[in-house]
Amino acid sequence: MGNEVMARDYVEFIQAQELSWTSDECFPEAQRKLLSIDNETGARTQLQRYEPGYHCHTPHALTCNEEFYVLQGCFFLNHFGYSPGCYGFFPAGYERSKFYVPEETVILRFFDHQPAPFAEDPEGAAARAKGREAIPCLDTYRMSWDTSMHELHLTHLGFARKNLRIDPVTGQRTFLFMTSPQSHPINFHGARESHPTPEEAYQLHGDLTGHVGTMYPGAYFWRPPHIPHGPFGTRGGSLSLIRFVEGEHVNIWTDKQYGFNYNQAYEPILPDWMERTSQYKPDANF
Repeated sequence: MGNEVMARDYVEFIQAQELSWTSDECFPEAQRKLLSIDNETGARTQLQRYEPGYHCHTPHALTCNEEFYVLQGCFFLNHFGYSPGCYGFFPAGYERSKFYVPEETVILRFFDHQPAPFAEDPEGAAARAKGREAIPCLDTYRMSWDTSMHELHLTHLGFARKNLRIDPVTGQRTFLFMTSPQSHPINFHGARESHPTPEEAYQLHGDLTGHVGTMYPGAYFWRPPHIPHGPFGTRGGSLSLIRFVEGEHVNIWTDKQYGFNYNQAYEPILPDWMERTSQYKPDANF
């Protein structure tokens, strides 16, 4: 990485359970756990928690594109009901109304710009939304797994994918990624991969061990371009939501083989602003 200055800090990886819920200046009605942020554009990834009974019937829109995935609870928005496993994409300027949260709800939200009311920057919102259509509500439990992919270096994982969205402008991809239990590289050695675009992921279920430790549900990373990582394996299988941001998903593999160990020590790479306030416990949800 050299002396390159990044607008968005490298995070690999944090268990979200170790972060505290804090107030959210953009959404004062909710609490958040900030997972990563772009210091230039205000783009960010965060967990957001709503208390039971919150409602907002006034139509409103934001100046940014947003993707989201429901982790816990349920809510109603624009006459859709969202439960765990539901995904959506709202382009900038997309109207939201009749928002109601009947029980405590946690949402994983991805904003490609500082979230602000549409009226504050209608021209910017229009530019960011151009060419992009909404995906109002996608229930991922009703989707089938795609097992047709052929990636020799990942065959040992017994993997499959559910594509949630491919951006028509940049080609960036959002998908669910599943790995089979009791999987590891052949002879416990494998190549490392890198990508020409940033990659981020949030672990939803299971365990996945890589070069900096074992990720459990709630683990999150934002990895800048061209950083080698892996190889990976899992004892119990895993499910993650993965995004390749700002461009197409391309895997670049090393010729060298690297050792894999299920007991790899946890050696996180975290920005100074990210304060771990508690120790992760596997039975903690968020």
